[in-house]
Formats: sequence, structure tokens, C-alpha cells
Amino acid sequence: MGYRNALLFRWSRRDRLTVVVVAVTAAFLIGTVLLLFTAVTYSETFAEPLANSGTVTYHDAEHGPPEPGEDVTVLPTAMATTDGTDLRLVGIPPDAPRVLIEGSAQWQEGRLPTLPDGVDGRGPVSQQQTRTVSGSNSTVSLTVVPQQRGTTFLSNQWYATNASTAQRVGVTGYFVINHSPSGAGLGSLPSEGAPLVSALLYVLGGLEQVLWALGIAAAAGGLLVLIVVYNVTRMSVRDRLDAIRVIRSTGASGWRVGLLFTLRAGLLVTTGVVLGYAVGLILIKALVNVAIFVGLPIALDITVTGQSATVVAGVAGIFVLMGLVAGALAAYPAATRPPASLGNRHTRSGQSGQSTLATLRSWVTPTFLSWRSVVPTAATLTVFGITFLLVVSLAGLASPLGGEAGGTGTITEAGAPHPLNSRLDAEYASALSADGTPASPEIIYAQVSDGQPYMAHGAKYDAFANVTGATLVEGQRPQRHDEAVIGSDLAQTLDVEVGDELTVSGSVKPGVRRVTIVGRYDAPRTLDDLLILPLDSAADLATGPGQVHMIRVKGSVSALDDADGVAANRSGAVVTGLSGPRRVTKGDTVNLTVAVRNVGNERADREVTVRYQGDRRTTTVAVPPGQERTGTVSVTASELGTANATAGEYTHPVTVVSPNAIEIPSQLPSQAPPGSGLSVPVVTKTGERVSNATVTVNGPSLRTGSSGVAVVPLPREPGNYTITARSGNQTATHDIQIVRGTERELYGELSIAPSSGSVLTTPTLRVGLANPWQEPLTRNVGVIGPGVSRNRTVYMPPGNVTQTRFSPDGGRSQPGTYTYRMTVNGTTLTTADYEVTGDRRLASAVASSGSYASGTPIERSVEGVFGNVQLILGVLVVLSALSTVGSTTATFAQGVHARRQAIGIHRSTGATQWRVLRTILADIARIAIPATGLALGLSVLALQLLERAGWLVFFGFRLSARTPPAILTAIFVGGVSLALFGALVATVPYLTASPVSLLPSGDRTRTPDDESVDERQPSDD
Repeated sequence: MGYRNALLFRWSRRDRLTVVVVAVTAAFLIGTVLLLFTAVTYSETFAEPLANSGTVTYHDAEHGPPEPGEDVTVLPTAMATTDGTDLRLVGIPPDAPRVLIEGSAQWQEGRLPTLPDGVDGRGPVSQQQTRTVSGSNSTVSLTVVPQQRGTTFLSNQWYATNASTAQRVGVTGYFVINHSPSGAGLGSLPSEGAPLVSALLYVLGGLEQVLWALGIAAAAGGLLVLIVVYNVTRMSVRDRLDAIRVIRSTGASGWRVGLLFTLRAGLLVTTGVVLGYAVGLILIKALVNVAIFVGLPIALDITVTGQSATVVAGVAGIFVLMGLVAGALAAYPAATRPPASLGNRHTRSGQSGQSTLATLRSWVTPTFLSWRSVVPTAATLTVFGITFLLVVSLAGLASPLGGEAGGTGTITEAGAPHPLNSRLDAEYASALSADGTPASPEIIYAQVSDGQPYMAHGAKYDAFANVTGATLVEGQRPQRHDEAVIGSDLAQTLDVEVGDELTVSGSVKPGVRRVTIVGRYDAPRTLDDLLILPLDSAADLATGPGQVHMIRVKGSVSALDDADGVAANRSGAVVTGLSGPRRVTKGDTVNLTVAVRNVGNERADREVTVRYQGDRRTTTVAVPPGQERTGTVSVTASELGTANATAGEYTHPVTVVSPNAIEIPSQLPSQAPPGSGLSVPVVTKTGERVSNATVTVNGPSLRTGSSGVAVVPLPREPGNYTITARSGNQTATHDIQIVRGTERELYGELSIAPSSGSVLTTPTLRVGLANPWQEPLTRNVGVIGPGVSRNRTVYMPPGNVTQTRFSPDGGRSQPGTYTYRMTVNGTTLTTADYEVTGDRRLASAVASSGSYASGTPIERSVEGVFGNVQLILGVLVVLSALSTVGSTTATFAQGVHARRQAIGIHRSTGATQWRVLRTILADIARIAIPATGLALGLSVLALQLLERAGWLVFFGFRLSARTPPAILTAIFVGGVSLALFGALVATVPYLTASPVSLLPSGDRTRTPDDESVDERQPSDD
């Protein structure tokens, strides 16, 4: 029977356009699948050492001890107190492996601490100590030594003991380390516990979630195929109703006719899928090459793997199934109705009259096309809208991963492809804060918990909240190393509450931590999906001490210019301090030292000019990246008095004195008991000791020795006296009061150098202490100030002098004057001031540069992964747009093709091509605008339903269905534009053809089974 071949294989133009629609849609989905699976394969390649990573799970002791096993190491842990402070003990079983092979990375082993003989464990102490520890079972005295250098698997704030000691104190839980491999590839993330190294498994888990989102796009694509194929098949059936009536009247059964049209639809879709596979593969490879050409860090080789082939086959199967269903549904009326009722076509009745309603209807009614095109157009644009909204939401993940969210910006190492590659000194944030720019140093800390990837950040919560506007809505700020706060959205994702505990594993280094959620905060956008850990706790298992991935700032970093409004030194080398002697003798050479710090990522040479008393001296300082170096200039002290030397923002006072002037230090005690002996030093104005000087008090005279000190007896009668020192023609005096019962005081000196600097400058405190009395003294001496609090009981023999130097740890994060005090038995003995200068040049240099440590395997790996993710999102948009253009082209081409006779008549009666095109574009606009509005509403509704179902969580971030109006406007304009472009492509062939060929008499290739067999009858398309 010839009609079978005709119905199955004789395809019209609209059928061929249907194949194009299916091919473009299939290319969109299949190409994306191939790209995503190739990215996953690439991730697995560099994550090979981590794919078999062990996991750690916390087991509460209330449920009894965990089951032992060959692949399990159990570390009992006990919560206890010492001196009123809570602590955690972790017991190391004697048979536990010292190196956890399955929990190691190529760049660091997962090594448990070793316990030396003769001690009970290791702890956060600087030297061997005995600690009394009280637990739930008993109080135990432990001898502990400092933590093992380079071992970070357990927190350095924990106490590592043997397992029996933990049992004696009282076990409260167990860390269960599972050594069994978790497999490789998608679906291999452990469903329980946390991987000992989480960073790259976090990426794989996030890509799994993106792949799941792709399933939504596949379902939408299948729906698109269903609608388009149904529409095309229904029109094909309608155009062949006369032929079907004849076929059925001559004995063919209805189910056979329905089966033929079903198979016809299946063939159309199958052809489109095969063509789409080829196009998708070629297009993806081309886009990868383009991405590499424009400089994206791409590391992909598009190949078909077993997993990707399975998913591609599933997508193809969905499409073919939808095509068969569409064909069956479209053919059902023709297969079930009586043959005599087929072929009866009814024309549309016109509307007469010139009423307002009729005029309005004539204005909105298309001239050539039919309103029936709204449905397939809306369906096509809905797929585009959903895809675009998902891609925009997924692209928004670059902000929290990179720090930019909630109206904030980030500073990272210059040239780093992603903040995970960046390394910055955490103190750089202080330079920005000192300049008035709120700044938060942060560490990106990727995690996986019970199969759910999520993002933690190491940060100081107060700084984080100041920059981001986060508001604590429950609980309190973290105060200890084992406390954390959580965003409200992440708390919902992980199903945790304030007061719960979380087991946190290593990010890029193997390890385990246990934190208590002490607060919950609200923050804008995806900042609400973070776990905020203490900065020091995260540094051990991510960047290293003192280093962060990025500095988050409030507002734009581009506004940071120097004080004069001139762009900062782009080399990153900035002056951070000026120092030198405070007193010099007239005519001496004064050596002034300038400090230069390089906050950039390349070696820099900085030329610095120092000014003093009208002289200018210049020195060039070469500074390696991330370090500080000094340069020295020499000037001559030519005038008596005090003058300031300056370099950039910094000043240093220099006092020029007479060469022979002497003095008795003012720090000498001003009160003394009667009859006591006092050591009196005589020095020059520059601090040099003067020998053979005469010292007199109330009559007797003594001479200073080679050390410049004379021991003089003080009067026995109370009163006011003057100590006089003479050397040549120079004289110095010191007043002293003799008072009965006066306590003997120590002689103290406290100085700080340099006296001023930036927030990055590390000054040095010089502490001098002397016992000027002729009997030994024991005193409690303290040095107190920003970043330092030292107290020590000292024994000072008669005449003993001691000195020490050290640098304060910090506490000088804002411009101002900071005072350091030396106390003796709680009474202030002397003070020294240090001034922190706000330098906008330094802030600008930090904003434009950074210290970068590159070259490790993890950094190179991360560079490729995030370059690939960027490409995936870009390709999703491109292929979605192409699919939309193809679908709208086919939809409107069907309508234009069905009305080609009317177009031919218009052109034959004098209408120009431009006039016909304008009329068709007006029709398409009447259809596209409501169709796009409908599609936009359906897209937003679909996204809201997905959000309510909890299915919009990717990489641990809960995406919001609340789309900004600007995005909705962009989708609407883009949808209308794509529809118009697709219509233009569909219309051009009918405008370039001759008018005669569009009329029935000009169609010389018509056959009885062609779609135009009944074109002389009015069409309701």
C-alpha cells in the first residue's frame, strides 16, 4: 500500500522544521550533558587522591560505643574542664595507624599525633606542664607537652592523650574514622559523615546537583517536543483528512492510520535527536575552543563516557517517547471518528459592523497568523525562561564562592583565577579598616556533611557582620575556637539549630574539628548560606596561619585612592614606618631607617625620599612579594633642638644636643628611705655612660666608675635633697626626697621603635629594669598594652641591670595613639606611646594587590574546575537561546507556510516585500508579547514550586525564586526578541520566493498526499 510510505517518509517543509526544532533542543541538552560529564571527569582526574577519601562521623556516647571493624578507627573523646575552662580530650588507641592513608592528600598526610614516653599527652601549652582535668568520671592529673609541630589533623586546642586516659576522664563521644573507599565519580559522595578532605568532593557534589537541575531542563525539553510534535502532527493530519477519509473508506482500519501517524512522529523526533547529538557534540567542542581562545581557564577534552552515554540515551529516550505520545494524541480523532465525518472544513465567520469592540478586535487579531501559535510559542519561551532563571541563579553562586554578595566587594591576590587560589596576609584587612573602609579577612572552607555540600567561611564574625550587614537573630557571637554561627538558610538546609554540634572536616588538608552552633544570623542573598568559623580554626586546614583567601570590603574597592587622589603605587610596595635615634650629638651622622612592605604578588623596587632639616635623601628598597624590607639614609645633625624627619605619611623626631651635655636619668627614684645606698648613673644626652664624673649629695662626693655609676649614701635625716653630677664644665641634677617608710622602687625604662607606623608595622618594645639599691629586691613586674600582657615575678640583686625586647602581637587596628605601661606590684612605673597612622596609599595598594602563593596541586585543580563551571553556565544560555530560536522559527514557519496563499495574493496585488514583512512581524508581535508574558509567569511559578520543594540547593546555597525586576525585564525583552528573530528566519523564504510560486497554480510539485492538497479551502491557522 503506497499510502504507508507516503505517510511515513514523505515529509513536508514543516516536518523538516520540526526535525530542526527537535535537533536544536536535543543539541542543547545533549551538549550540556557531555560538557557537564566531561567537567566531572576532569574533576575526578585531579581528585583521584581524594576520591577514596576516608570519612569521619561523630558518635554520641549516650548510644553506646560504635561497632569496631577492620576499616574503622575509633577515637574516644571526653569533654572536661581545667581551671574553669572547657576543653576536649581525644584518645589515641594504641593500635591506631599513625598515618591515615585514606584520609591523606598528596600535599599533606593525615597524621595522628604521637605521644612521647613519660607524659600523658599533648596540649595547647608552650612547655611541659601538669594540668588537673575534671571530667564526667573523675579528676585526673595530666603531664602534657606542646603539640607536635606540623600535625594539624586534630585541633591544636585539643588535648591528645591515650585512649585509656580518655576513658578515665569520662568519654562523651567518639570520632569514627572510616577507611573504606567511597568509590569514584558521581554518586560516590558519602551519605554519612564528612570526608576528611572536603574541597574537591564539595565540587563533585555541587556538580551532581547541577546535573540534577539539568534533569529539570530535560523534562522541560521533553514537554517542548511533545507540544511541537503534537502541533505539527495535528496539522499534518488535518491537511490529509480527505486522503485519510478515502483510505479508511477503502478498508484501512482506524488504529492502523493512527499507528502510521504515531510512527511518523517517532521518526521525526528520532531523526532530530540523532542530528542534535552530532550538532551538540560539534558545538560544544567549538565553544570550548572559543573559551580557551578568549582566556578562560578551561581544561576540558569533550569525550563520551559510559555515564554520559547513559544519560544521553535517557534524554533521547524521553524525546522519542514524547514524540510517540504526541503523534498518538494528534492522530487519535482521525483514527476514531467515522470516515464520513472527516474532511469537513469550516471557515471562520467574519465580524460585521464597525463597533468599538469590533475595531479593537480587528486591531489585536493577526492578519496572516493564528492565535493558536500562542501555545507552542509560550511553551518554547517557558523552557527558555526556566533555563535562564536557573542559569542566572547558578551564576550567582560565583558571588558567595568568590565573596561578592550583599553589596560587598572582595580583594584577592592579583591574577588569581578564583579566590581559592588566592593568598593574602590577614593583617591587610587592618590597613583597610584603618583607612575607614570596613574589611573582613575570610577563608573559603568547602565542606560536605552527610552527602550535602555546603560552604563555610573562616572569619571574625564582628568584621563579617560589619561588612555584610548580617544580623544575629538567635544566640550569641562565637567567643571560642570551637564555636560557630550559621546563616538561617544553611541552618534549614542542614537541619541544625542553635545549640547543636557539627563535625567539620578539613578543606584542603586532612583533619577533623567539632564546633557548637552558638548563633544564627540573617544576611542578604546567599550570604545567608554560610557557616562562619573562627578565623584561626579554619586557617589550620585551609590556608595556613596568618593567611586568608580574600578580604571582603564594604562598597567598591575602586574608590580607594591615595590621600592626594592619585592612584596608589601599583607595584604594591608602600612605606610602613620610619625609625632612627631619638637623640644625637650635634655634628653626628644620623642614620634613618625606612620600612617598605610589598603587598603585591611580584618583586618590587620602591624609591623612598626622606626629608630632614631641609635635606632630601633618597633610597631604593627592593622588596620580595609579601615581605618587608628596610632602607637607610644618612643625614647630618647640624642644628641644636628637635626636628622631625619625614617619609611619606610617617615622621620621626630627632633631638640634637650639645656634645658634652650630661644628665642623671629622670627614671631614677624620686623618693628614698633614710640612710639607704643608691646607684646613680651619669650619662650623656645620647645615653652614653660618663666615667670619672663627680656625684654629690648633701656634702660627700664620689666618682663614677667605668660603668658610669656611683654608689652614694643618702642622708639619714628626712627632707628634700639634690643629687649633683659634674663632668668638666657640664652639670646635671636630680631631686630626691628622703621619707621614712618609703618602699624602694626599681628603675625602669620602656621605649618603642619605631614610635609611629601603619597598622601593618610591627614595632619593638625595649624593656629595661635596674635595681639601684644596695639590697636585693623581688617584685611583680608587668608590661601591659595593645597586643601584650606580660607579668613576671623578678629577683634583682643589688645594682643588677636587665634588658629585653619583644614585639606586641596586635591590637592596633585603628589609627590613634596607643600607650604601653610598665608596672611594678600594680603601680605604673613608666609608659611609652606608639602612634598608628592611617595611610590611604597603603589601603589603595592593598586593594589593588596581594600576596600570592601559587603552584600547589590543589590550586591548579581549582583553577580548572571553576573555569569549567563558568563555561557550563555560558553554554547553557547559548544553547537555550539557540533552542528557542529554532523552536519559534518552526512554530511561526508552520503558520506562515499555512498562509502562503494569502501572502502570494497580497504580493501579486501590489504589496511590497517590506509591507508583507511588516504585517507578519506585527502579527508575530501580537502573538509573541502575550506568549512571552505567559511564559515568564509560568517560569517564575515553576521556580517558586521548586524552591518550596527544597530542590533549589546547589553547592549548599539555597537559591531564591525572588527574581529581581531587572532580570524579569531582561527575560521578557529577550523572549520577544528571540521570537521575532525566529519569525524573521521563518518568513524570509516566503518573501524571497516569487509570488506565483506561493499560489496553488504555481505549486507544480503538489501531490495528493502533500500538505497543500486542500490549500484552496480556507485554513483556520
